[in-house]
Amino acid sequence: MYYLFLIAAVLSALLTGPLLFWLRKIKARQVEREEGPQSHKKKAGTPTMGGLGFLVVIAVLSVFYVDLKYLAILLLAGSIALIGFFDDLIKIMNKQNLGLTFWQKIILQTLIAAVFSFYMLRAGLVEGPFLILATYFIFWCFVIVGSVNATNLTDGLDGLLAGCSIIAFLSFALILYKQELMGGAALCFISAGALLGFIFYNVHKAKLFMGDVGSLSIGAIFAGLAIISGNEWLLALVGGVFVCEALSVIIQVGSFKLFGKRVFKMSPLHHHFELMGIPEAVVVLGFWAVQLILGIIGVILG
Repeated sequence: MYYLFLIAAVLSALLTGPLLFWLRKIKARQVEREEGPQSHKKKAGTPTMGGLGFLVVIAVLSVFYVDLKYLAILLLAGSIALIGFFDDLIKIMNKQNLGLTFWQKIILQTLIAAVFSFYMLRAGLVEGPFLILATYFIFWCFVIVGSVNATNLTDGLDGLLAGCSIIAFLSFALILYKQELMGGAALCFISAGALLGFIFYNVHKAKLFMGDVGSLSIGAIFAGLAIISGNEWLLALVGGVFVCEALSVIIQVGSFKLFGKRVFKMSPLHHHFELMGIPEAVVVLGFWAVQLILGIIGVILG
C-alpha cells in the first residue's frame, strides 16, 4: 500500500509541470488581497489553480485502488472543488481578490455537506432513533464545512497547507491502517503523494499556488475520511494546525466586534507570526513541526 504514495507523487509532479505551463499561458494569475501583508504583494501574478493537478491524480488512482465505500469522498471533494474553481475563476476574470461572497460559499458548502451526510445516513453508517440520526447529520455538516474552511484559511504561505496536509494525510493513513481500514488508508497515501508532487512547485518561493479549488477540496477529503472511518474527533487533533488557523480568525473577528480590539496582529495565525518579523519560510517550517507532533500523537492515540 505504501507504494501508492510514491506512484501518486511521481504522477502529480509529472502532471503539475505541464499544468503550470498551461496556467501561465491562459494567465490564471493570483490576485493578492489589499488588506494582506505588504510582503505578499510581490506574489501577485503567480499562477494559481494548481490544485487541479493533484486532484486529478487523487481521483484517477482512487478509482483503481480505493474501496467503493470511500469513493463517495471523491464526489464530496469534487463538488467542493467546483465551488473553489468558480471562486478562483471569478477572481482571475475580474483581476481582484473578490470571488464568491462568504455567504455564497457557506450556503453552497452546507448544501453539499447535507447531501453527503444524508447519503451516509441512508447507507447505514449510523443507526438509531431519529434524534440520534439528526444529531449526526448536523454534526457531520459542521465537520465538513468547518474542515474545508479551515484548510482554506491555512493556505496563506508558500508550502504551508501542502506540507501540513502531507503530514496529516500520512498520520491518518497510519491510524486507518492500524484500524484495518485499508480503503481509507489507501486514499490517504494517494492524497499525501499527490500533494508531495505538487509541493515542489509550491514551496518558497512558490512558482504555483493551489487556489481555492485545491485548498477547499483538501478539507473535504479529510472530513469525508473522518466521517466514514468514525474518527471525527481525532480529525481535530491530527488537523490541529488547521483548527488553530480557523480559531484565530474567529477569535480575531469576535474580539474586534465585541471589544474593538484585535488579539493578533493579523489573522489567520500564520500572518501574525509573519508580522512579528519571522521569515515566511521559518513560519512554515514551524507549523510543519507542530503538525508533525500532532500527527505522531494522533497515531499513538488512534
